Amino acid sequence: MSKKILRKTALVLMHSLGFVLLYFVVRKLDFGMIKENFALFRTWKIVVGLVLLMLVYLIKNYRWLTINRAFGLNAGYGTLLVFFLFSGLLSSVTPGRLGEFSRIWFIQRKYRPGISVSTSSVLLDRIWDVLTLSMIGGISIILLVSRFTIEWYTLALISFIFLVSLAIILFPGLLFRPAIRLVGDRSIRGELEYILGIWMKNRTAFLIPGFSTSLAAFALLAIIPVMLSADLDAPVHYGTSVTAVSISNILSFLPVTVAGFGTREFVFTRVWSIQSYSALTAVSVSFIYFITTYMGSMLFGGIAYLGWIRKFYNIRDIRSRG
Repeated sequence: MSKKILRKTALVLMHSLGFVLLYFVVRKLDFGMIKENFALFRTWKIVVGLVLLMLVYLIKNYRWLTINRAFGLNAGYGTLLVFFLFSGLLSSVTPGRLGEFSRIWFIQRKYRPGISVSTSSVLLDRIWDVLTLSMIGGISIILLVSRFTIEWYTLALISFIFLVSLAIILFPGLLFRPAIRLVGDRSIRGELEYILGIWMKNRTAFLIPGFSTSLAAFALLAIIPVMLSADLDAPVHYGTSVTAVSISNILSFLPVTVAGFGTREFVFTRVWSIQSYSALTAVSVSFIYFITTYMGSMLFGGIAYLGWIRKFYNIRDIRSRG
């Protein structure tokens, strides 16, 4: 058996772990009851959820615009938004949200910058997401372990995580220097050094738009489960929703799941149990949250493709190079 076949087999097995986890989460649930729960979700709330999702894209695209401007790329907000929306569609069907890196290819084709500029702008945008999610997710895990009881040590740990995140923003060498040494002489070393230089030069300029937009976008996402859970007469606290969404989003970066299947349902069932809600309720909310966000991403990305991208780019080129 060739190494290529072994590698592909290993990737398929790794990506299937999320579906295996999903099976163990839902195997004992009554799917008839899930169907009944779905009938209770109000259509207008799903529409509001789609509006919130679009606002998230608009906010994140503004962050990406400021990053591109820092790299000297005079890109238009509308053009970048089209790229951002379509990359969201691709991310919905790829493990670890790898589709978002298609934006590198789009920038290269549209603006013809150096490869370091296009790659670095996208990498820095993703780093902001990971940094913010790690902070929120870390705080959420602490609150989850403490059962949302705020003691002095809980506040101390939360403060520590926040200060570490702030330190990385102001002193990115804390993150990049070890990474640069780790990659050695590989090609990505140049990209990391380039990002570090831009970040150091613009660290105070990045602080407010980067941190505030990342937090605002995530805060909007966490509203969706709160809004929908009320239809099942199981209203969850906003903090509970933040915990479930943040941890499940962090796990979705791992290449063991496609579209967050398995990891999202596992997290929702564990977090929802804090308020004594059943796994059936948690999975029902998790599924409708998935439909609203991931299917919404595909909807907006499809509109971006049909309305603009297909006029200029061939889908086969995007698949092979993006």
